[in-house]
Amino acid sequence: MYCDFCQREMDNGIELLGAMICENCFHDISTTPVSSENYDYYKEMVKKLLKNYIYEKTILDPVK
Repeated sequence: MYCDFCQREMDNGIELLGAMICENCFHDISTTPVSSENYDYYKEMVKKLLKNYIYEKTILDPVK
């Protein structure tokens, strides 16, 4: 199994909004300060995950 953030192979991780994330990336996401250069990268990645997650839910259960 591969991490959807870093694309490295992982033995264990967590599922976040339908994506698999390794422990290292999860730690980086949860501990990155707002002032860090990586903050915007992680913010955009989580936005993409959320958009995909919401889009998949609307296809499975569309509201009419």
